[in-house]
Amino acid sequence: MAHLFNIMRITVGERDLTARVLVNPGMPVRTSEDIEATARVYYLAPAIAKHVCLGDAGREFQDCMGDTELAHLLEHLTVEIMNATGLAGAISCGRTHAVAEDPRLFDIELSCPDDALTIGALSSASFMMEWAFLHPEATAPDYAGTVEGLRQLVLGLRGEDEGSVEKDAAESDASAEDVSLASDDDESVAPADGEPVVEPVFGGAAAVNRG
Repeated sequence: MAHLFNIMRITVGERDLTARVLVNPGMPVRTSEDIEATARVYYLAPAIAKHVCLGDAGREFQDCMGDTELAHLLEHLTVEIMNATGLAGAISCGRTHAVAEDPRLFDIELSCPDDALTIGALSSASFMMEWAFLHPEATAPDYAGTVEGLRQLVLGLRGEDEGSVEKDAAESDASAEDVSLASDDDESVAPADGEPVVEPVFGGAAAVNRG
């Protein structure tokens, strides 16, 4: 199965992470080659439009989003996923550089307060863009659910998920009570036979965490 990106290598430094990313042959290199797919990415994470982005068409990413490298879009989506987890610290940023020997090869530099967070966000962003550009007929990724899944994964790796465990236990008790009440209610309604059930779609690290 064709993929949009091939992440060739990841180098983790003291403060930053650099991912060498290949836009695979046959895939668009610039967002202007598929503006509808670019719009799908925007609708998943509209906050990317207001990212500060110096050195292109203007001050904000929205000024160049319609005609920039797909790797640049991947950078901003990754940064936004990191920000949305609330675990990235005060400032998250990135930079994308073309690699001279290949017009499809890019180095994406990202803030790295936590390597699991940054790599997980990059993986999730790549999954979302693959949906937008290659599989738009499929169910759209659950952006909020993916962010929360990544957040819980990172907190678990840090050993800081005790509050989440307590919350889950409380929700489980509440759910058990609801089930008990529903069983006594003659008017409770079960899903109709044959009625489609749409499951949320999680990608990247969040999918692993929910598996």
